[in-house]
Amino acid sequence: MTISKDDLAKLILVQSVDRDADALRKRLAQIPEDVAAIRADTEAGKAAMDAAKKKSQDLALKRKEKEGEMAAKEAAIKKHQGELNAVKTNEAFKALLKEIEEAKKGVSDAETVVLTLMDEADAAVKAEKAAAADFKGFEAKQGELVKSLEAKKAELESQLSGVEGRRKDLMGAVPPELAERYDKTRVRRNGIGLSKLEGNLCTECRVSLPPQVVVNVKKGHTLELCTSCQRILHDIPTVTSAA
Repeated sequence: MTISKDDLAKLILVQSVDRDADALRKRLAQIPEDVAAIRADTEAGKAAMDAAKKKSQDLALKRKEKEGEMAAKEAAIKKHQGELNAVKTNEAFKALLKEIEEAKKGVSDAETVVLTLMDEADAAVKAEKAAAADFKGFEAKQGELVKSLEAKKAELESQLSGVEGRRKDLMGAVPPELAERYDKTRVRRNGIGLSKLEGNLCTECRVSLPPQVVVNVKKGHTLELCTSCQRILHDIPTVTSAA
């Protein structure tokens, strides 16, 4: 393929723009991952708050159950005390007294548990309120981070659109066959379609090139490819994508 150094210079500008575009695409691709990580952290914070709430509810339920158990035993004591005057045998009287004593012990034990549960429930309620307050602030902060990332995404998309427009303009000045060769090589070679000659080395893969290839690259009249990585070779000083 016959080319000119002017054609290669135009293509070098395209590659510079492509590097900018690839960097923008990489940053854009990272944003959904960052948003997902933020939302996962938010869900973890909510789970911690929900766990504190559930603990408070469980303790309140246990306390209610134990208080019900204590009330039932107190009712049994009153019932048995009322039955004492009605029994006719000493054995029955002793049996009722035993049941009353066991019920009183049960009430005492239940009362101890209730007092312990009251202390635990009070602490759990405080922890629940603290967790809710912490999560409210944390959730708001996380929401701001997501908004910031969404704004950054819009900004990057706008920048990418501008860069892609510039690429289209630049590529329009490159001979179609050379442009096609560059695009195909770029796809195969990790986004880099061109490589600068440095002495007798391809700067991208660092392979030594045959003398005739080096001579041809310096003349700049024919398309020369690296014998190893197949990138398009040139010896033109580096340029940037700046307008």
